[in-house]
Amino acid sequence: MCSFYSPYSTVGTVSWQLFNKSSLYRAFFGQNNIEKHIPETKIRKIVGEKAIMAFNTGTPGIEQKITALGVLNDAEFFIKYAQTALAKNNVTNEHHVLRQLSSLNYVPKVLDFYKDAQQVLLKTSVLKGGRLSLIVMNDKLLACLFNLEEMYVKTNNVLDTSLKTGFAHGDFCPWNMMMKEQQILLYDWEMAATYPLGYDLFTFIFQTSFILTPQKKIDSIFTGNKSFIIKYFSHFSISDWKEYLVAFAKQKINFETSKAPKGLLSEYKMLLDYAEKA
Repeated sequence: MCSFYSPYSTVGTVSWQLFNKSSLYRAFFGQNNIEKHIPETKIRKIVGEKAIMAFNTGTPGIEQKITALGVLNDAEFFIKYAQTALAKNNVTNEHHVLRQLSSLNYVPKVLDFYKDAQQVLLKTSVLKGGRLSLIVMNDKLLACLFNLEEMYVKTNNVLDTSLKTGFAHGDFCPWNMMMKEQQILLYDWEMAATYPLGYDLFTFIFQTSFILTPQKKIDSIFTGNKSFIIKYFSHFSISDWKEYLVAFAKQKINFETSKAPKGLLSEYKMLLDYAEKA
């Protein structure tokens, strides 16, 4: 199970290689008391005592989820486990969405779902494919967005807006995608909702760049993707898409403001300023 984790950043890659190969590194950073960090006993009561699992504690905060890849009776599975109010709502939303998308072959299948007052656990199938190395928009991704926008899916997240809306993944970024036989696979649907058009498009363009190429200026990001933005909104017969970019930036600011630490809050404030002046 040591190979289940594939870091995205250079620092993460080096750290993971050291952890796998250096006993001294493991001794220094390793933890023997797993219950101090992960409620393994509670999780096993739901999943099964004999399951073999590799855990990820997730990022601490109000959205923290514990995830794991596991095997039970030779069957592989993936779980998300939440205890905070916001995280429980997000995992519940993902379960609700995935049940409605069960006929699609590029999303995980729901295997089990458990919920009580203290905890929520979602168990799904495991998507298998190659990491999406592409970090810039292209026509294949655009076609995927058009397909999503046309779906009618009820979600727990409802946004009040006067703009044209469509169903969106909500976190449409390379780290939530895989590629298998030229098909894009999508996972991590907890932020899925009906958003103003362009939400997934702008998420891929700006959030991906903010995180993976932070040295890029907003004007440069916009210029490099302008043709795809125009093509996208032309598909929906929208010529003036500025208000959709403004709405996207405001929504992201709302999300980031609720987090601790504030993640990409400053970047999205700069994007809002850019959109309003454009």
